[in-house]
Amino acid sequence: MMEVTWSDEDEAQWKREVEQLFAQKLRAALDQHGDPLTVGNQLGELLRAVESDAAKLVIPRARKWAGLESLPRWEELLRDESMLLELRAIGTSIANTMRPLAGNTFSAWVSELLNKSFESRSLPMRSFTTGPLKVGLSKKFVIREGDQRIDLRPDIDIVVAYQSPNRQAVPLAIISAKTTLAERVMQTINWTRYKTDERLPEEVRSIKLYLVTAWETFAESDVNRERVQELDGVYVCNTKFQRYGNIKPFEEMLDDLKSLLPDEAISSS
Repeated sequence: MMEVTWSDEDEAQWKREVEQLFAQKLRAALDQHGDPLTVGNQLGELLRAVESDAAKLVIPRARKWAGLESLPRWEELLRDESMLLELRAIGTSIANTMRPLAGNTFSAWVSELLNKSFESRSLPMRSFTTGPLKVGLSKKFVIREGDQRIDLRPDIDIVVAYQSPNRQAVPLAIISAKTTLAERVMQTINWTRYKTDERLPEEVRSIKLYLVTAWETFAESDVNRERVQELDGVYVCNTKFQRYGNIKPFEEMLDDLKSLLPDEAISSS
């Protein structure tokens, strides 16, 4: 177990310094302009201007994760202010690369596992993360009324389709694959309301919308636990989650997808 190099007192002091920094910047802007609404008009610029000072407080917090042996090297690095901003740029680049990399990999893994499950059970189904089926389905969620374009496209990471006897792929479900629900979960949830729009073709209004997540546990205190009940199904890829309502382990997704097949497809599989 790594020895602690950042105490509760250090954390409390750090939080106070961060709060003081932002409070000071806001007070300075109010002193300069007087009218709070005038300051509000420039709040975005003010927030951007404080980034450099904030970075000088936030980045040294890296000590929190440093081990005792490496702490002296981190201390030397973090004393150099020019290195702080460079470290921030490097960290941002790593985070911006890792986030979509993890998300895209997760979608690909989910799709591959589903396809292997379909194949092993001789189910006439296939999941797609790319390709003309996904592109064509996405276009059907765009409504055009004269010059107006209403875009109701959901967050389509994976499409699951029934491979009919004439080899035509019929979309059955859309899967939104998210490693975490920290962002954009409401976009997925709200789409369940959008798809009831009668201007959309019946074939897309009847499609099921599922969510698969890697790291969420849906504890009792988790606000998303109730929110996701609007979806047709939520499937979790970790063993620490709490089953609740439509929140289930990943393995149960196969039976739910199989239930979407026409009767003749099930009897022949």
